Amino acid sequence: MSDDSQLVKPIKIARAYEQLAGLLRERISSGDLRVGDRLPSESALAKQAGVSRSTVREALRILEQGGLVERASPRIMVVADRSDVPAFRELRRELRRHNVTFHHLHESMMTLDPELARLAAIRADRSDLRELHEVIAEQEKHLDHLAEWSRLDVEFHAQVAEMSANPALIVAREPISQLLLPALLQFMDTREMADHATKYHRRILGEMEVRDPDTAASVMRRHINDWRTAWEKRGLDLHQAILDLSSTGAAEPNTVVSTHQEEEKWASSSVPRRSPVSSAPSASRDS
Repeated sequence: MSDDSQLVKPIKIARAYEQLAGLLRERISSGDLRVGDRLPSESALAKQAGVSRSTVREALRILEQGGLVERASPRIMVVADRSDVPAFRELRRELRRHNVTFHHLHESMMTLDPELARLAAIRADRSDLRELHEVIAEQEKHLDHLAEWSRLDVEFHAQVAEMSANPALIVAREPISQLLLPALLQFMDTREMADHATKYHRRILGEMEVRDPDTAASVMRRHINDWRTAWEKRGLDLHQAILDLSSTGAAEPNTVVSTHQEEEKWASSSVPRRSPVSSAPSASRDS
């Protein structure tokens, strides 16, 4: 064999997320996954494929950009029907038409999210709690990447809704998920703020784990009110239309502010510590 002859061509090793996206694409093309079918959760896919959740997330992003899958909610991915206009496009039009403001968003979250947390504390199984742990762990890893942290924040609240095991409430809350992300991107611009909110999430999960529904609801309520207080201290308009936030010229999510400014924003309260009586399951539990 001559020195300049080529026995093999250069080998290109595909990235893990490309391989996973290709495998899922094949399952969709073959009909194993049909229009409307729900994909396994990120954690389930990661376990099956032996990869990290970030790898799964990147694979799903590729498929979503290609129109093969779409989000039915922040944490549910389904096979897309590319012949239909996504339903959420119409939802966003309606939200914009009704001029939904931060005040409306806060009021709706105060109405729904504490009760969803209460039901989740009663009904969540070990798998639910484990997945919520994973979301919070991912948030803790992204305290310096606030756009991704904000997406995970939406996922946290949506997952709590699903843990309520009440389909009507899950569907009713979906428009809130559509509004929450633009509000977070407008507002969350420091590591300290993200860390503060993530500690609330840890506390809420802790109350769920000890089956204390009333305290879980109470901490969720305080968490949401704390956000409104900080919004007002920032000097932001409570009547700002949420879906117009992207056009306000606000700073990018990773903008850093001074420690003094940060203390003023979060002066409303610190994350409450567990009271001695809350370490035991609540007596007021649904049957």
